[in-house]
Amino acid sequence: MREKRRPNAGMWISGINPVREALRSSSLLPSEMLHSRSDPRVQELLSLCTSRGIPVHPQNRETLSSLLGHEHHQGVALFVTDFPYAQLDWILSRPLQEREPLVVLDSIQDPQNLGALMRSACFLGAKGLILPKDRTAKITASVMKVASGAASYLPVAVVTNLVRSLGTLKDAGMWIVGLDVQGTLPLYDVELAMPVGFVIGNELRGLRPLVRRQCDILVRIPAYGPMDSLNAAVAGALALAELQRQRQFTRNTASPRTGPSRHEQG
Repeated sequence: MREKRRPNAGMWISGINPVREALRSSSLLPSEMLHSRSDPRVQELLSLCTSRGIPVHPQNRETLSSLLGHEHHQGVALFVTDFPYAQLDWILSRPLQEREPLVVLDSIQDPQNLGALMRSACFLGAKGLILPKDRTAKITASVMKVASGAASYLPVAVVTNLVRSLGTLKDAGMWIVGLDVQGTLPLYDVELAMPVGFVIGNELRGLRPLVRRQCDILVRIPAYGPMDSLNAAVAGALALAELQRQRQFTRNTASPRTGPSRHEQG
């Protein structure tokens, strides 16, 4: 299926918003777009393709789903040389309900874990994912396949200095909650009504010391069996699920922020 006209390295981007951002980016080299629908949102993408001289090919939805390995493509797919990362400033510029909770990954190196985390984060209402520039897995075609379409909805930002970026999140009014097997508080004892950024550490070493010190709260997921730790993707999913469980009972009531103060956390 026209493979000869694609670069040797690259990936499919799917979803209206990711495709739009990729087409607007000057750093990416799209080679073709496929679509299975025609409406005003897709017409905008077709116009962008025309302005950049990018070939467009109609396809049926089943062909797109088979090509991408998932059905969450919103009827469009673009082949590009790299994944269109978002800017952290853009994520934080959105209204509060559209920018939190966030998931911050500290040196997650297993692509399977990254893909699984993206899928869980998207399913459980995270509004963005933050990765450090170094010592981490990046978004590849294999990661996107494990994520099963989550990249179509979940903005992913890469930052040069993760510790400094955690400070930026704090300045934006967010509380940094680190998941740590040595955390002083059980996850289920921490009120998560405040804007939250969950930090998940490396699969083997956990959070780096500087990252740990930037956290407002260090929480642990209590163990009830013989294993003493969880897969990073599972830990992230449990933390987000607990946050949403708590908010389910409070989202219809207006109350002041009830999280502990940073002074109380030392």
